[in-house]
Amino acid sequence: MNDTRDTALAPQQLTVDDLKQKVLQIRDLAEAETREVLQRDATKVMAVGAIALVAVVSIAYYLGSHRHRSAPGDMM
Repeated sequence: MNDTRDTALAPQQLTVDDLKQKVLQIRDLAEAETREVLQRDATKVMAVGAIALVAVVSIAYYLGSHRHRSAPGDMM
Protein backbone atom coordinates (compact mmCIF):
# COMPACT_ATOMS: atom_id res chain seq x y z
CA MET A 1 0.00 0.00 0.00
CA ASN A 2 2.88 2.35 0.58
CA ASP A 3 4.09 1.74 -2.96
CA THR A 4 0.88 3.17 -4.39
CA ARG A 5 1.12 6.24 -2.19
CA ASP A 6 4.79 6.80 -3.07
CA THR A 7 4.01 6.50 -6.77
CA ALA A 8 1.19 9.04 -6.50
CA LEU A 9 3.45 11.53 -4.71
CA ALA A 10 6.44 11.04 -7.01
CA PRO A 11 6.89 13.84 -9.55
CA GLN A 12 6.17 12.99 -13.16
CA GLN A 13 9.19 12.88 -15.39
CA LEU A 14 9.17 15.22 -18.36
CA THR A 15 9.99 13.87 -21.74
CA VAL A 16 11.56 15.66 -24.67
CA ASP A 17 8.20 15.58 -26.44
CA ASP A 18 6.54 17.26 -23.45
CA LEU A 19 9.12 20.03 -23.52
CA LYS A 20 8.83 20.40 -27.29
CA GLN A 21 5.04 20.77 -27.07
CA LYS A 22 5.38 23.39 -24.34
CA VAL A 23 7.96 25.34 -26.36
CA LEU A 24 5.68 25.30 -29.41
CA GLN A 25 2.75 26.57 -27.32
CA ILE A 26 4.86 29.39 -25.90
CA ARG A 27 6.13 30.31 -29.37
CA ASP A 28 2.59 30.45 -30.77
CA LEU A 29 1.45 32.59 -27.85
CA ALA A 30 4.40 34.98 -28.26
CA GLU A 31 3.76 35.34 -32.00
CA ALA A 32 0.08 36.07 -31.42
CA GLU A 33 0.89 38.69 -28.78
CA THR A 34 3.48 40.30 -31.06
CA ARG A 35 0.99 40.56 -33.92
CA GLU A 36 -1.59 42.11 -31.62
CA VAL A 37 0.84 44.69 -30.22
CA LEU A 38 2.09 45.65 -33.68
CA GLN A 39 -1.45 46.07 -34.95
CA ARG A 40 -2.38 48.20 -31.93
CA ASP A 41 0.74 50.36 -32.34
CA ALA A 42 0.01 50.87 -36.04
CA THR A 43 -3.49 52.03 -35.16
CA LYS A 44 -2.10 54.47 -32.60
CA VAL A 45 0.38 55.87 -35.11
CA MET A 46 -2.40 56.38 -37.67
CA ALA A 47 -4.59 58.14 -35.09
CA VAL A 48 -1.78 60.44 -33.95
CA GLY A 49 -0.92 61.23 -37.57
CA ALA A 50 -4.53 62.13 -38.36
CA ILE A 51 -4.76 64.37 -35.29
CA ALA A 52 -1.48 66.07 -36.19
CA LEU A 53 -2.69 66.67 -39.75
CA VAL A 54 -5.94 68.22 -38.51
CA ALA A 55 -3.97 70.43 -36.10
CA VAL A 56 -1.61 71.65 -38.84
CA VAL A 57 -4.48 72.42 -41.22
CA SER A 58 -6.36 74.24 -38.46
CA ILE A 59 -3.34 76.37 -37.55
CA ALA A 60 -2.69 77.17 -41.20
CA TYR A 61 -6.33 78.19 -41.70
CA TYR A 62 -6.28 80.34 -38.56
CA LEU A 63 -3.05 82.10 -39.54
CA GLY A 64 -4.26 82.64 -43.10
CA SER A 65 -7.60 84.10 -42.04
CA HIS A 66 -5.96 86.24 -39.34
CA ARG A 67 -3.41 87.64 -41.79
CA HIS A 68 -6.14 88.38 -44.33
CA ARG A 69 -8.20 90.36 -41.77
CA SER A 70 -5.24 92.39 -40.56
CA ALA A 71 -3.94 93.36 -44.02
CA PRO A 72 -3.69 97.20 -44.21
CA GLY A 73 -5.15 97.55 -47.72
CA ASP A 74 -8.35 95.68 -46.87
CA MET A 75 -9.84 98.31 -44.55
CA MET A 76 -13.05 99.71 -46.04
